[in-house]
Amino acid sequence: MPARNAGSFIREAIGSMLAQTWPHWELIVVENGSTDRTGEVIASFHDPRIRHLHSPITGLCHARNLGLAKARGSLLCFLDADDRLPHRSIEARATRLMADPQLRFVDGIVETYDERMERVRRIWRPSFRGIPFLEMGKINPGCFSAISWMIRRSEDLVMEFDTSWTHLEDRVFFLSIAHAGAYDFVEEPCYHIRRRAGSLMSEHGYMEGAFRRYLARVRERDILSADQWKAERRYFHRMFARAYAREGHLARAIGHAWSWLNIRR
Repeated sequence: MPARNAGSFIREAIGSMLAQTWPHWELIVVENGSTDRTGEVIASFHDPRIRHLHSPITGLCHARNLGLAKARGSLLCFLDADDRLPHRSIEARATRLMADPQLRFVDGIVETYDERMERVRRIWRPSFRGIPFLEMGKINPGCFSAISWMIRRSEDLVMEFDTSWTHLEDRVFFLSIAHAGAYDFVEEPCYHIRRRAGSLMSEHGYMEGAFRRYLARVRERDILSADQWKAERRYFHRMFARAYAREGHLARAIGHAWSWLNIRR
């Protein structure tokens, strides 16, 4: 769990770990340059399974990499400091992984809430089973919605976040390991996202640049066929045409709509 200025939310996030039906876990909270009450809230928990670390370098990817380096378990998952895990999140995914040694990744249903974590705004259900590498080449893959995969660790799997990415860094991370084994999912919620104003996903301009960069990486690695690549470009322009239209940025919306129509031809 990376944590920077999360004092308003982190108590609920850590509380969701303490409420897990699976008791055999460790939580590594990597505080990352906080200037609010984040450290005080973390220190108020006295469970020996919670480890509080400080990162000398700020940045989400640096914090997650430190957590990866310090983690001791054979199974690994993530939790952001403003999100939470449903009570059976760890048990459901871990049980599925332990039942099938061929599996490397297990996911589940992801529910997105409002800022108060009271109203569900969106429900995502995975729909893919198999090796997820090719599927991760898509903008809207059936195996990815959030940082919600549970991963079986092994010595042959190098896991590290690319610190040059500030948006879509989780997607880039999972793409980098998606070749390593099979993906499956459980038919129950495993992650709750808190969607709040000013979050990374609400910054359309930055997200557009990140998706362009991600598609360029997919193109360089020759992950998709020609028809699939064309479909992903159409999806990209359609997605941002709608996003900019909702925000009233008509010039940008029209530009993406024009590109989308040209690709369709």
